[in-house]
Amino acid sequence: MAKSYEFYEQIAKKYDEMYEDITWNVHHEIIRRILEMVVAEHSSVMDLGAGTGRWTIYFAKAGMEVTAVEPSKAMIDVMKEKISDDPLKKINFVQSTAEDMNFSDKFDLVNAQGDVLSYLDDPDEGLKRIHKALKNGGIFAGTVDSKYFFIKDLSRRGEFKQIDAIERNPVIFIGDPAEKRTFKTRLFTSKTLSKILEDHKFKVLEISGIILFGPYEESLHSKFNEIVENEMKYMKDPLLVDQAMHLHFMAKK
Repeated sequence: MAKSYEFYEQIAKKYDEMYEDITWNVHHEIIRRILEMVVAEHSSVMDLGAGTGRWTIYFAKAGMEVTAVEPSKAMIDVMKEKISDDPLKKINFVQSTAEDMNFSDKFDLVNAQGDVLSYLDDPDEGLKRIHKALKNGGIFAGTVDSKYFFIKDLSRRGEFKQIDAIERNPVIFIGDPAEKRTFKTRLFTSKTLSKILEDHKFKVLEISGIILFGPYEESLHSKFNEIVENEMKYMKDPLLVDQAMHLHFMAKK
């Protein structure tokens, strides 16, 4: 079993193409619209678990001061290949895990999309470092893997022993089992997500469900905007949030 960033170190060159089907494009557009609401209010941002730079580049183009924190050197290398415009060259790159980074009262926003909180080896230490990195009143935003989505998926496949295991310990191994390259992800409900954030001195502002009704057929590209609007219409419905593929949170220091 690899650590999450060791897995991504191996697949960095093909990472972007893995997340370009219609379901992931809907996911990205919903996140973009959520972030658009807070970008104008903040000047300095840490993109934690920056990957190949989707959100790092988005923030830089919005005129923000961006620090990209990513533990995989290969992912950083791919990100740097994308950067040619002068404004983007101002991005500060830091190769580090959340648990090892060391910033104090520096950022207005810590962005942790891509389920960073689910992948932390030591969530308590990681959240402690994130809290320390934020200015007072700063925002912590990101996604986590949803427990009930995995249970729904396992139920369809009749893997009930795996469901029992998740109920005892809400973790599952993802990645590429065929190549024996997997890593552990923690699964959350809206309740357990709120608790871990509150336990680490964050005030939870909102939790939304991202991809409530997917995955979507590729034939639906012509209805992309309608799909996004429909997802956003229901993403805060308390009856639906926990059924989503991912939970998105917004919290304040």
